[in-house]
Amino acid sequence: MIVIPPSADSEQFFTNFAKATWSKQTLRNLEMEDEMKKESKTFVISCEMEIEGKPETVKLHYRFLRDSLYCFIEEAE
Repeated sequence: MIVIPPSADSEQFFTNFAKATWSKQTLRNLEMEDEMKKESKTFVISCEMEIEGKPETVKLHYRFLRDSLYCFIEEAE
């Protein structure tokens, strides 16, 4: 598995997508953030999206590092 940051041209799209996905998930599970921080867990979301006219599967990996939330993008093949 290779986890990569988004390319410069798609950075804003993925930043907005990651923020919206995180907001929806934390509304569903209010304790999730605390659990992830205490247990050093990574939260992974798989999704299908169309990129440049082709269907692609991507995974968003959310993790807290030093109390800051980071999201890494994995391109699935």
